[in-house]
Amino acid sequence: MAASRQLLLLALSAAAAISGADAFYSSNSGVISLTANNFDSKVKSGGVWMVEFYAPWCGHCQQLKPAWEQAAQALRGIVNVAAVDCDEHKSVAGDHSIRGFPTIKFFYVSNGAVKSSDYNGGRSAKEVVAFAMEKAKAYAFKQLGEKPPSGGGSGGRASGAGAGAGGDGSFYDGTDVVTLTDGNFEDEVMQSDDIWFVEFYAPWCGHCKSLKPAWIDAAGEVKGKVKFGAVDCTAHQSTCGQYGVQGYPTIKVFGANKQRPEDYQGGRDSGSIAAAANKAWSVNAKPREVRELHDEAVFETECLGVTDPGMEKTAPAQLCFIGFLPNVLDSKAAGRNAYIDALKGLASDYKDRNWSYLWVEGGKQPPLEESLGVGGFGYPALVALKPADLKYSTMRSAFEGPALKEFVRNLRYEPVVPVAGGKLGSLETVEPWDGQDAAVQAEDEFSLDDIMGDDDSEL
Repeated sequence: MAASRQLLLLALSAAAAISGADAFYSSNSGVISLTANNFDSKVKSGGVWMVEFYAPWCGHCQQLKPAWEQAAQALRGIVNVAAVDCDEHKSVAGDHSIRGFPTIKFFYVSNGAVKSSDYNGGRSAKEVVAFAMEKAKAYAFKQLGEKPPSGGGSGGRASGAGAGAGGDGSFYDGTDVVTLTDGNFEDEVMQSDDIWFVEFYAPWCGHCKSLKPAWIDAAGEVKGKVKFGAVDCTAHQSTCGQYGVQGYPTIKVFGANKQRPEDYQGGRDSGSIAAAANKAWSVNAKPREVRELHDEAVFETECLGVTDPGMEKTAPAQLCFIGFLPNVLDSKAAGRNAYIDALKGLASDYKDRNWSYLWVEGGKQPPLEESLGVGGFGYPALVALKPADLKYSTMRSAFEGPALKEFVRNLRYEPVVPVAGGKLGSLETVEPWDGQDAAVQAEDEFSLDDIMGDDDSEL
């Protein structure tokens, strides 16, 4: 009997605990309860979601509760405001890497996939609502295939000198610095594969005005590698609040992990900023692709640069490495892939350089080979071409990783030859390699009798 009573008390205690957890947000609070069973289906149903991950015993969660309920009521029918009890639904907390309480995340669906980002802004109902409304606006315009119009943020524009000195986004107009707003920050930065250096500034701030020329110069210097942006915090308070900006200018680096931007603590001159950007790029950048040179377009894109009107322009490479490889009948597919892998190793080792890497089967581009003096000593061969002045150097040793690296290290000492006739030979369009061994043509069988004849009377 005593044992039964003890079990009953335990059951009642557990029920009370569960009931207390469920009652943290009442059914009429406007806060949607998300659980392990309904989280995915609810969030995937569409719209914008602001989700609090909490624990009922957490003091900060209890302090946030009134503001979260007020925000839920204000946003009812516009933005879904929800909460997950992480004590009860630990699997949901684990799925979203929740490490502390309360954690607030913003969710939406893009191309059928659920996207999320952390909310690090203020904890008042007003600040939560302002952020959610900006995200809802951006989401709605995205559904139209449009970008939201830039302009005043949720907090309104600053008055007086602040607004007149750049609150309209003109602070960096006409430069390589991208103007970022509450409306476009998610798409431009958070959903980008690029590295971003972002300045959070106020137009009236003296230090921001002093930084401006260096910021513009650095953006131009690393253009094509790292993107530079700027957020006017007098006009776009929601984004600045989300990243805890307390003073101006604040510079953050959004690298591979966009959810964990790093503070920039380096020098404020253009050289220091550009050096830091180049370093961030070299750490995170993918090696340049090694491409087969099978037509003129590849050569223009990778080596010479595209300048034709109406086409996306590309800058010429500082150096263009071209490997002339043996016929696949001689090397087999495995041998050819080994040569290509050696070029890929070179591309990986020098991924911070504006160099390109191509290969072509020897004999497939005779005019190019003639202008570069290739072919007379056999294949494989490697040419380092400088497109700017059409001069080149040739490697005549083993086409292997160590030899290629040695060739590059000694390039400044290698003999340099101008392209024959001062012009590169024309390129033909050839069928790209299919990655397979060459098909061996079966030879016709013949009979010795057909040659010798079957009459041996004279022998």
